[in-house]
Amino acid sequence: MPGDVKWIKIVTDIFDDEKMYAIESLPDGMQIEVVWFKILCLAGKCNQGGSLSISNKIAYTDEMLAKIFRMEIGTVKRALEVFQGLEMVELEDNAYMVSNWSKYQNQDALEAIKKQNRERQRRYRERQREKESNVTNALENNVNCSISTSNSYSYSNNSNISNLNYILENNIHTDGSYVLENEDLHQCLEEWMQYKDGRKPKSSNHYGTEIGLKKTITQFVSGYREYGIEALKKVVDDSMANNYSGVVWDKLSRMQKKPKALSEKPKAQNMNDRFSCLESSFRKTLEDAGVIEGQSLNYGPIRDHPEWLQRLKECGVSDL
Repeated sequence: MPGDVKWIKIVTDIFDDEKMYAIESLPDGMQIEVVWFKILCLAGKCNQGGSLSISNKIAYTDEMLAKIFRMEIGTVKRALEVFQGLEMVELEDNAYMVSNWSKYQNQDALEAIKKQNRERQRRYRERQREKESNVTNALENNVNCSISTSNSYSYSNNSNISNLNYILENNIHTDGSYVLENEDLHQCLEEWMQYKDGRKPKSSNHYGTEIGLKKTITQFVSGYREYGIEALKKVVDDSMANNYSGVVWDKLSRMQKKPKALSEKPKAQNMNDRFSCLESSFRKTLEDAGVIEGQSLNYGPIRDHPEWLQRLKECGVSDL
């Protein structure tokens, strides 16, 4: 969630409110009251000014609310209709909004929380700048010639196989650790790069930029995850046997996908660590960005990275 809000304001005479009287007079009034307090708590966690939204782009649907409330979809829809009729909830830009949200939240305290979040982001950016500065200083002082930034490394002056291992070993690609952990995938990539290094002319067979090489790595990783190593190797071997300049990915897309549980190596689960199922490189990315905090998720930084949320859902880690 965007903010780490753990409370909302509830006055002691809330049940003397006329709207609460009206709700309790309904046959299903008690269930509707439960939905109301769940909505207030969720709005506080979202910290979007009363909006039931993960971010400015992602709003909670009826189905999502029913899932996280652990209630029947019909009950949630019925409650939302009642709340809208009583002007307790309104629909704004396809997002449910708690009316008069200031009644339930202390704005001064929220500003303090936002200040803490900004401070956390500032410290994160400082750590990143410090890392970059350390690399630059090492280059200037010739302390370690093997450390270099992408700007100082020349892809055009090195072979494809050297460029591949440079990207993987320096964790420049988000799946670099994943490739190194899966020896068969790494070997398949190396064989393709060696094949490209041996083809003529060099100008049309050389990955001369970081972007081009990273795109190729992404294609190999995607093929490995979805179809498995045997299918991937067959397509790559056929492409090399026919002296093609590129991998014929269309052939791979026509093959049968392997069951997801069998396409990747299973990872041991740590019952005390809900994030143990994540790949180490992906987890580190989330920790550095402030998404993972202990055993909790901070959804704020995810708003600019919907692909992170998708991967968290696939791993069964997301609360949504």
